[in-house]
Amino acid sequence: MRPYPSKADTLTSQNIVDAFRSAYSSATGEQPSECRHMGGRWFMINGFQRDREWLLLEVERLRQEALAKTLESAVEDNSRSRIFRMIRKLSRL
Repeated sequence: MRPYPSKADTLTSQNIVDAFRSAYSSATGEQPSECRHMGGRWFMINGFQRDREWLLLEVERLRQEALAKTLESAVEDNSRSRIFRMIRKLSRL
């Protein structure tokens, strides 16, 4: 008996589909046109048949892309807020 379940036991097809939809919408701001499990290790993603391994890698790539966008916007917001703070300070003089 294994002390912990393997990753294959916890990554059900529905979990993978849900993760892809979430990552896709986070990265692109849209929902995928098609995302469904076809049976076995195959999935239909936006009209293309993809295997499970590809889909897991794509979920990770999309998550990284969404994270990068979030960090870029945070940097822009921070620099904007610094500029506005400086303008406020200068306007008080």
